[in-house]
Amino acid sequence: MNQIVTTGMICLDDPLGFTYRISAIEFILREDESFSYVFTPNYSVIDLLTGELFQGIPGLDMDLRKPRYVRENMTPVFISERTPAENREDLWELLADAKMDYLNRLEWLIRTNTRYSGDNLYVVRWNPDEAKQCVNYTRIEQAQPRSAATIQQLLRIICAGDDVSAEDFSINDSNRREYYSLLMSLYRKEKSYIEKKRVLGIRESAAQGKYRGRTPVQIDDTKLIEVVSKYRSGKITAQEACTALGVSRSTFFRKISERAIPSSRNKEGSRG
Repeated sequence: MNQIVTTGMICLDDPLGFTYRISAIEFILREDESFSYVFTPNYSVIDLLTGELFQGIPGLDMDLRKPRYVRENMTPVFISERTPAENREDLWELLADAKMDYLNRLEWLIRTNTRYSGDNLYVVRWNPDEAKQCVNYTRIEQAQPRSAATIQQLLRIICAGDDVSAEDFSINDSNRREYYSLLMSLYRKEKSYIEKKRVLGIRESAAQGKYRGRTPVQIDDTKLIEVVSKYRSGKITAQEACTALGVSRSTFFRKISERAIPSSRNKEGSRG
């Protein structure tokens, strides 16, 4: 029986900018109009995350630790709450925006620039044939000679679920969490050390009368609320929000935290 298969990867970004590949998701549509959704969680990556960052995939009982979650001829909650339904009035406008001529909800979720406001999960296109890579550590050191940069690159690989090989060690699913904890601790310490050096340099310059202080980033509250609302409704990405406000990613998220801007969850799901 002929079938169409659409495959994506559910991802999550943390405040430090690392991307975690949470689970592959596959939509199979057969010529008799029957269909399946298949989730394949990446538990070695999921186990890296705290409950604050990741509360599970909506509609799936992750405590069961199933290698695959299959939904036959039913749309899973993860899809239904963040994609347009067939009876939505502006469906054809949404499809046109995504350059689609029929509704494939997973395909739409992959193509759209909108983000669901209920959690931090999003979906990108994924090629199962390129699922897992093993990166040579020597190449990382050559490309990133500084210690902090090397640690950062290793963490990016670990969070993505890929492996690392070296002459005297390797990083894979069996020890991913241990290396992640070690490297994340080193990375935070390195960032803290660099920040302390920066502050010390400022103090020394100030003592010599050479430093007048950096002007704090001033953001109009109305504009901040407007941009955050667009970000949380999925109309713009975090990077686009940062550009609109003229701030860094860390400043953007800090401003949200400082202002305690409430999240407005879009019940229809498809525009948020």
